[in-house]
Amino acid sequence: MREIEGIEEAMGVLKPHWGEIEEDFHRHNARFLALAATDHDVIGRVLRSHLVVENFLNSFLPGFYGLEDFDELRLTFAQKAKMIPAGRSSASFVRPGVIQLNKVRNKFGHELHHVIEFGEINAITQILEIARSGTTFAAPIDAIEAFAPVACAFLSIPPKHP
Repeated sequence: MREIEGIEEAMGVLKPHWGEIEEDFHRHNARFLALAATDHDVIGRVLRSHLVVENFLNSFLPGFYGLEDFDELRLTFAQKAKMIPAGRSSASFVRPGVIQLNKVRNKFGHELHHVIEFGEINAITQILEIARSGTTFAAPIDAIEAFAPVACAFLSIPPKHP
């Protein structure tokens, strides 16, 4: 093993505090392990839906607004969602759900143990009541996943007609 210059002096300074350093390490490590052990299935399903919808947003917005070099704007998902027209476009129908999808995704960014409740996806369920009428969802994540293709369909720009 290669000798590191000054390591003995550094260790000498740290030695009186070693117990406290180890205790602090174990506290942070326990927190890391608890967060890493979070059930990632729901997080992954939300993230996948979010990413797929964002992919369609990235096609819709430049086409709808005639923007060149759209990627260079480096907009956040929230900014892109707010750019969906609030009226006079079929995309307006899914706008509230797209905004809500982003809020759900962000909750996992702040709290990995977040549990999605139906009450926090009202806009998504209202859209699904129309777009997928008669369909019931056992869990909020099922509704989110059902919303993603609906959102993508409404974010698709149809070809020009002659």
